[in-house]
Amino acid sequence: MEKRRLFHLLVSIVIALVTLGIVMVFSASYYQRGVEGDAFFFLKRHLLWVPIALLTGMLVYQFDYRELARWHWLLLLATLALLVLVLIPGVGLNLNKSRRWLPLGSLQFQPSELAKLTAMVFIAGFFSRDFSRLKRFWAGYLPATGGLLACFLLILVEPDFGTAMFVLGLSIILLFISGLRKLYLLGSVFLFSPLIAAFLCWRWEMVQHRLLGFLDPEKVHQVRHSILALGSGGWFGTGLGAGTQKLQYLPEPYTDFIFSIAGEELGFVGTVSVVALFVALLWLSVEIARRARDYFGFLLASGIAISLALQAIINIAVVTATAPTKGIPLPFMTFGGSGLCMTLAEIGLLLSIERVRHQEGPLPDASGAAAE
Repeated sequence: MEKRRLFHLLVSIVIALVTLGIVMVFSASYYQRGVEGDAFFFLKRHLLWVPIALLTGMLVYQFDYRELARWHWLLLLATLALLVLVLIPGVGLNLNKSRRWLPLGSLQFQPSELAKLTAMVFIAGFFSRDFSRLKRFWAGYLPATGGLLACFLLILVEPDFGTAMFVLGLSIILLFISGLRKLYLLGSVFLFSPLIAAFLCWRWEMVQHRLLGFLDPEKVHQVRHSILALGSGGWFGTGLGAGTQKLQYLPEPYTDFIFSIAGEELGFVGTVSVVALFVALLWLSVEIARRARDYFGFLLASGIAISLALQAIINIAVVTATAPTKGIPLPFMTFGGSGLCMTLAEIGLLLSIERVRHQEGPLPDASGAAAE
């Protein structure tokens, strides 16, 4: 596939998803007049983030992604610092009994969204600098797992079980792809399992409610109305703005359950089209990873492909009652600036990896390490 064709395809898919996200956020939230008495409140908040997110993606695209291989520890430490700040009373915002956001004037930033990208950059950068780390315990596996463990624990205590498990799962998959010894991967199971079990005991009432809701969706108000929304859409939907489940039936439909509103208003054809866009995005991401110029680019692009696909799969599984409810947004479409910024930064990295591949210059050395 020619460079410009791949670039245009990827950008076109992203623009389509972002545009559809803007439309659906407005459609799902315009009735919320109770917020500052402004029916456009959520749309305006979302539109404030869109140019910031687009600018972030454009700047990352112009950036040489290989520089991140040098900064993987620095990025991890900065992310951990932000995750600590979130937990400090008076600094992090306490919303819905969770501390997940830092105030940025009239906007809010969620460091756990940055942690998803950080985990990928850290793993790719750490092991691409020295292949022997993949087979070494003290100088390889232990420091890599220690950094990821700190990130996992800080997200877990916010508490945000869904995002913590997502970061952990994404990291383990990427460690497997990188070629880490299988014995070390097995060791990770024994390391993280007690921590997960302790959290489940601590938050058992919430966990039990979600598990029972998965077994019987009728017991969970949000899931029940999500299914009703999807089922009432038919083949072509009720039409934009004509959905009824967002009218105080489906709580906060502009967030993690926005796919349900799309299903109700755009119908089966609309939801299949959204899924098709994500499948095409995954294929293009895998193609970029396969043709990456170096090992760091391969791991980073692979991680981004897995991250975007997993988030879409988990979100759609939750709204269709085929998985327990989790706080995993639908990329590009869910209301929220932090997730949109990080997602477009990932797209910028993919395009940067593809751009560098076409640049003239010597290939990396035989070890595959990133350029110094």
